[in-house]
Amino acid sequence: MKKLLIFSMFAIVALLSFAPVASALHNSITPWSTYRHDAAHSGSTASDVPSTNSTLWAWSTQSVAGSASLVSSPIVVDGRVIVDALGSIFALDETTGVELWKRQTSMWQWFTAPASTDGRVFFGYHEESGGVLCLNLSTGVEIWNRDASPGNVNSAPLVHRGVVYAGLTDNYTRAFNATTGLPMWGYRTNGPIYSSPTADEDMIYFGSDDGRLYALNITSSAPLSVWNFTANGAIRSTPVVDGGRIFFGSDNHMLYALNKTTGGLIWSWATTDTGIKLRNSVAVANNIVYVTSLYNGNVYALRADVAPGSYIDTSTEIRYWTKTLEGYALLEPVYAGGKLLVATTTGDPGHYYALEASTGNILWDRQIKWWLGFGNPVAADGRVFHTLYQVDPFNFYVYCLGSPFPPTINHYAVTVGGQNYDVAVETNSTVTNFNTTSLTSVGELNFKVQGIGTTGMSNITIPKSLLNGAFNVTVDGGQPWYLAPVSGNSTHSSLYFTYNGTPYYSHVVKITGTTFIPEFPTGLVLPLAVACLSLVALKLRKPHKLP
Repeated sequence: MKKLLIFSMFAIVALLSFAPVASALHNSITPWSTYRHDAAHSGSTASDVPSTNSTLWAWSTQSVAGSASLVSSPIVVDGRVIVDALGSIFALDETTGVELWKRQTSMWQWFTAPASTDGRVFFGYHEESGGVLCLNLSTGVEIWNRDASPGNVNSAPLVHRGVVYAGLTDNYTRAFNATTGLPMWGYRTNGPIYSSPTADEDMIYFGSDDGRLYALNITSSAPLSVWNFTANGAIRSTPVVDGGRIFFGSDNHMLYALNKTTGGLIWSWATTDTGIKLRNSVAVANNIVYVTSLYNGNVYALRADVAPGSYIDTSTEIRYWTKTLEGYALLEPVYAGGKLLVATTTGDPGHYYALEASTGNILWDRQIKWWLGFGNPVAADGRVFHTLYQVDPFNFYVYCLGSPFPPTINHYAVTVGGQNYDVAVETNSTVTNFNTTSLTSVGELNFKVQGIGTTGMSNITIPKSLLNGAFNVTVDGGQPWYLAPVSGNSTHSSLYFTYNGTPYYSHVVKITGTTFIPEFPTGLVLPLAVACLSLVALKLRKPHKLP
């Protein structure tokens, strides 16, 4: 009896309900999902770099005057570019630069470069307070926020095996449960920590301003110190693990290569300028270590497998090549597909360079004037992404360099009258506001598209049992540039059309069919409910036969 009543009411609701659900951005083949690309912080990716510096898209947001040193680098994961813009966090469509979501925070709360895994994105933060923030990657909704005051988090967090590790200025490296944000442990050093932790299987490694590099085993509920190495200066460089070696720089103008198992010194390398502090993380690929500094304009390519010993920047045994670039301060290098990306932070204009990794020769040079700060470039899916803080007015920019992405397919699940339908939208634009509220009344579905300035295209595949007949397609109330004859098969109709892909502007697409599933008359809901309840009452009143 109860089952009959529940079924009756469920049927009424099912007849009236439909809920569009969207999916699919670009499928990132070679993402850049964390600071320095991976848990080993190699600064190296299999992604290629464009052969030219042409801009595919640019996105900007107005900002306030702030510190140029706080321009962080983005990550690119699951078709999204995630970036901190001086106090706010944004997700952009990787293919078009269209803003997908924004999280507004305090104007004076600065964020580190992010790290992402399992549909979540993690930031360290500092200034007003210090801690770690976890957001939903798809929506930007806060999952957890762990205050770690009095320490500040000035370097990117590391996510490894379900744990978030962060170095703090209160001398601790702390571990948090990645799912809940609950603190797990803290490990104290004798100085503030500005080095991001690096992971390699059961170990993490990080530097401290006390001049030591620490190696901790993280397999137990509390960390176990395996070894530490003492340099002659603060270690703010994020260590890089490559094979059996660890590479890092220090404030005493020296670069070190250690045995990752024992912490023993393999070789050291120093600049002849004793005033240089090697705080940049290096990039390692194909047995070559690429070194830059914020204190000069030289890029050094060093042989990782050089014989044990002590070397300087004029030593030919270790030097693969050296290149002097215009602008005397360089950001961290990125190796990608046989090329090296490097940006200058001083000089007018500023520069983003692509070098031939085997020779140091300049392939292209992107020059930018009137800037305050650059962020480290990253390479993903064959494109280069970089950030820029520019004056007059104060704006924060994200640029994507490279060729256009292929069209993506978005799927929208629509439920009408208890039946499920799939509407597919193949497009080279970003689709937003997919709306079916007028579907059952006038046979209309509509959505917004925004592209990168080239001709926009969409190919919509609609089940004929949902919407059919003589279709009318409009873009911004007028006819599309081109509308192909309706194609398809016995079950689906396909509508291909093109439109003006004006950048920074959303275009409204409306598709109307003459044959559609009509709206269930709301005036009949109450009579139907009464009828269903009457049937139930009659069932209850009907006398039962005696056995």
